Amino acid sequence: MLDFLRSLTQNRRLLKELVLRDLKARYVGSSMGFFWSVIFPILNLLVYTFVFKYILNVRFSDQAGVRDVAIWMLAGIVVWSAFAETLSRATNCLVDNANLIQKVVFPAGVLPVYLTISSLINMTIGIPVVLLGVLYFGYVNTGEAEAEQVSQVAVVGAFDPALPGAAQEDGSPGVREIRRAACNLCDHEADLLCPNDGSAMRVLQAAQGPALEDRGMSDLTLGISLLWLPLLLVLQGLFMTGMGLFLSAFNLILRDTFHLVGVFVMVWMFATPIFYPPEMITDPKHGGKFDFILEFNPMHWLIECYRNVLLYDLSPLPALLGKFALAAVLVLAVGATFFSSQRPKFPDLL
Repeated sequence: MLDFLRSLTQNRRLLKELVLRDLKARYVGSSMGFFWSVIFPILNLLVYTFVFKYILNVRFSDQAGVRDVAIWMLAGIVVWSAFAETLSRATNCLVDNANLIQKVVFPAGVLPVYLTISSLINMTIGIPVVLLGVLYFGYVNTGEAEAEQVSQVAVVGAFDPALPGAAQEDGSPGVREIRRAACNLCDHEADLLCPNDGSAMRVLQAAQGPALEDRGMSDLTLGISLLWLPLLLVLQGLFMTGMGLFLSAFNLILRDTFHLVGVFVMVWMFATPIFYPPEMITDPKHGGKFDFILEFNPMHWLIECYRNVLLYDLSPLPALLGKFALAAVLVLAVGATFFSSQRPKFPDLL
């Protein structure tokens, strides 16, 4: 890995030129130019919000309004888009530049790296959109947002028969009323819906989780935690570079890798809580059998760190940040080592 880093240092001018060329060529002939970096995540947000919030009716929490969900999703979409773009482009970058690698002494290692840097720069154009949303809903338009949250809580509490104490739409007694009438027949400790036991509320809180349960538009805020952004960007860059190096070299050995990566990225995206709350995976009613999806998902760790920093002015959780930093270094080491070991074979493989 040290040889690879030394090579990047020696070819930093070439790396810079490749990044600039890619950024200029990204939207050649487009009247919107770099504004597509802003528009694209917003379009994704509209589609996914409509599908997951309205069509699939994914339950976040009673306190989370549409605006909460939209801003929360957008923070994840911006980060994931950069990651997915890097993997997709880096996997085939050696094949796309075969003429350079075969005909001249070309430092092939700069190819996955410049694509990673280009994606991160493109991502930093989208981050201000998230920050503007936090400023607007957290500071400017808080009254309307809070009214929406109160309205949603009132509607759920009044008409959802699954909640303790809820009244039916037709005015018939709710669960709590029915349980109170037969309270002398139930076991207060074992019956989770017993009105004389507080366990019902604890069960509901455990099922919904803390992520969005107690957070609303009034919690959106910007502050000194934004100073964590450079570190998160660097760690994300290391992680994406390592994966790009490994996949680009492996794609020369097995050309099907490029097609498999597309499927792999899609599966990974839906295994990461971007469009649904993490509590849907860790919900106790599932027996915790899907917890491993989050425990071994580095992109979940990273996106949660970004959300804390961008949305709630919180420092990244030390456990998540530490695990992702370790994963980033290990992936970079493995990717750089594998890439360097295969480098002499590139002309023959191409």
